[in-house]
Amino acid sequence: MILRNPQYGLDIAKMLEKMPAPQQTYLAIMLAKAKIGWTPALREQYFAWYQKAFAYRGGNSYVGFIDKARKMALANVPANKKSEYDKLSGGDLLTESGNDLTQEDYPKGPGKNYKLADMDTIFTAELSQRNFKRGKAMYVATTCARCHAMKGEGGNIGPDLSQIGTRFSTKDILEAIIDPSKTISDQYAATQFQLKNGESLVGKIANQDDDFYYVSQNPYTPDFLVKVAKKNVVSKNYSTVSSMLPGLINPLNKEELKDLVAYLKAGGDEGHKVFKVE
Repeated sequence: MILRNPQYGLDIAKMLEKMPAPQQTYLAIMLAKAKIGWTPALREQYFAWYQKAFAYRGGNSYVGFIDKARKMALANVPANKKSEYDKLSGGDLLTESGNDLTQEDYPKGPGKNYKLADMDTIFTAELSQRNFKRGKAMYVATTCARCHAMKGEGGNIGPDLSQIGTRFSTKDILEAIIDPSKTISDQYAATQFQLKNGESLVGKIANQDDDFYYVSQNPYTPDFLVKVAKKNVVSKNYSTVSSMLPGLINPLNKEELKDLVAYLKAGGDEGHKVFKVE
């Protein structure tokens, strides 16, 4: 499901990475209506939970759902403590509507369903005087750091990007982002298993023994492994679909995209010439 749709697949992957705790959420909502039995210590523990809850990923209405319970609970605290508990419970993390988190590194947009043909009109000249801070923020927002390392930090699902600017042209970098399945290194390719029951399974083989393959299916939670019995495997081949989702840059506007590419070209070096103001 993650690989089938670039937009919704990314939402699923992020949710699986930071799943909300169902029992905790249920209890928090039930306690939101409780008016008696509270001590200052219990209230601090309770409202601190909400700030942690906002770090989880749910559906599009998750943040608003949690905030509604939070506000219901705040209505029961003494008036002179409301501001204190509002801050403790993550009130300053939310937008005015309470339905979303305020994120400095979130793309401003408007985005576009970018194609490689669009790049000739966007990148008409060598990158220069770009914004390092925004480039780094877009690197995080497009989830590059989850799967790639740069300057010793990040994931190892995909290749290290520290030297990408010295090895590839801007066009090559953009092509790899827009169409990640065009060229897939065997080192980072996923494997497609065809099983005896007619089903197929796609993921990276993290380990194996005499009886099982241990397969990582979600690049955002690489340590979660599925056991595949070797006796049930009819065939296995490298997948022609990259583990990297296409469309990751689609939320970005043109200037944000330029800053992201500048950040990649610079290998995360703020002193690189692409960021220098002449």
